[in-house]
Amino acid sequence: MKKGAKILGIMFLLTIILLIIYLSIDVKYEQGYKISVIKISGNSHLSTDVYYKFANLNDRIAYSSLSIQIIKDRIEKHPYVKRADVRYEGEGKVVVNIFEKNFQSVLFTADERYLITEEMEVLPILPFTKNLDYPIISNPNLSGKISLMSSLKSNKEIVTAFKIISTLELTNPELYDNLSEIDFRNRESIVVFFSLVGYPVWVDRNNEVKKMIYFNSLWNLLRGKEVNKYLDYVDLRFENHVYLGFSAERLEEKEIRS
Repeated sequence: MKKGAKILGIMFLLTIILLIIYLSIDVKYEQGYKISVIKISGNSHLSTDVYYKFANLNDRIAYSSLSIQIIKDRIEKHPYVKRADVRYEGEGKVVVNIFEKNFQSVLFTADERYLITEEMEVLPILPFTKNLDYPIISNPNLSGKISLMSSLKSNKEIVTAFKIISTLELTNPELYDNLSEIDFRNRESIVVFFSLVGYPVWVDRNNEVKKMIYFNSLWNLLRGKEVNKYLDYVDLRFENHVYLGFSAERLEEKEIRS
């Protein structure tokens, strides 16, 4: 028994020693290379200069004190970044591939504007942000002040807006690309605007997915037709009925030209 316990003690000690040696070698390896170049790629909504500045990577003299993990941690602290792949390519060069969060919309409140990700996370719109061609969600009913980096999954109107966006994205990429605004100003209805048509589309709040599918079918009939020039609105708020509102002014102009 004593001999067996002694052997186990020796094996445990050897394991600890080997672990210490492994860790020391790993640390030496980390400290052994010297970083002289950091290249950032994969960014879309902010320039590389903005990311360099945020991660405090502007001073190349300080690169020698950095490690792969430090660079990764700094980049991933940026609110726009989902994750970053950082690798050492040799000869002092480190490559950082940024994967930004997928933005779905821009939220307009009474006094602020925010980015909303596909996960319904609220982000600030930072200075120098570019490529913000996303649908606007305006006038939603929000309880209290919005907290940055929080989730809006519990907000019914934001969820409704996302359903509209997703439906159009799946059924008609053209309409999705031209979706400009989803407005909740009327507490009983939703007004949807598209940049390729000059009239709003009214939708009720209970069947937004079905009504967007209806409008997709209607648009396929109206697309390219002269009637689009005279429409003032499309109303889909009523069950089994579609109401088209025509602009009297535009019709009069047409008759005068005729």
